[in-house]
Amino acid sequence: MYRRRSIFEFMSRTVEERFLLPPTEEGRLLILGVLARALWTYPLVQLYAFTFLSNHYHLLASALDGGSLARFIGYINSNIAREMARLHGWKGRFWNDRASVIEVVDDDAVVDRLRYVISQGVKEGLVGHALDWTGASSTPALLGDMQLDGIWVNRDRQTRAARRAKPPAPKSFEELVEVRLTPIPQWAHLAADQLRARHQALVDEVEARAASTRSAPPLGMRAILAQSAFARPAESKQSRPPLCHASTEASRRGFHEIYRAFVDAFRSAANSIRERAHQLFPGFPPNGFPRPLAFVPEPSDPARPGAQGCQWPSGSPPLGAPQVAPMSG
Repeated sequence: MYRRRSIFEFMSRTVEERFLLPPTEEGRLLILGVLARALWTYPLVQLYAFTFLSNHYHLLASALDGGSLARFIGYINSNIAREMARLHGWKGRFWNDRASVIEVVDDDAVVDRLRYVISQGVKEGLVGHALDWTGASSTPALLGDMQLDGIWVNRDRQTRAARRAKPPAPKSFEELVEVRLTPIPQWAHLAADQLRARHQALVDEVEARAASTRSAPPLGMRAILAQSAFARPAESKQSRPPLCHASTEASRRGFHEIYRAFVDAFRSAANSIRERAHQLFPGFPPNGFPRPLAFVPEPSDPARPGAQGCQWPSGSPPLGAPQVAPMSG
């Protein structure tokens, strides 16, 4: 259930929890490049925060329509899987399952989830300070100008150029791109220095809490980078995700009621489609499966680019989209 303007926390875990997202500089730039390209492709999406650990990531985002947000996450996961598999020589499935999608239903819960995303790597005892993590993370941007640079590799051009007698240098297919974060809604009115102070307070709180409960020194980046990308943790810490993130029991119950009504209506509509498929899809031949249906927006949604989750044509960025520039060298 993707409700427009609602903030969601997304989490995806690698297959068998293998360390296929090691925090190397090359991997960090490629992941940031995918995020930047995804934001360019789906301009109705707002990205608030993210942290990629070695075997999973957490990300906070919202959109003006749910269809764009769902496709945004699919775009991220498919492209990161391809880039990381190519980088490490991994064959086969990359992600363990579909992304976990959890709606954040009130303002206090949004701040709490922002704190949680910032805490990744620190609360697990991997590093002592949030800025010590060398993987793809929004923390440097949150404490800076809300922007990060990444590298997008134009694989389509690279594949076509490989057929030439003298292919261009690999660097010629790299584009420097920019990830632009959006402040969480309740802090959007703050001046830049005030916003940085709020983010710094969250970082300080995370680090102080971890230091007070830590029984051993942090593992450290040297030990983390020494691990094989194909290795996996000795123990799994997976737990069942909640249906939503809420700061009060009342808001949690309210969301559960909305979700139950949504599920009931969805199942009823799905049964109706199955029973009347021959009437709803007269153009499809018998014994076939029509393509998945489009996202159904809210009736109040105005018609606009991206409302059906469209991708902008290559080379035709929407008005106001971040521009890309070829990498030098």
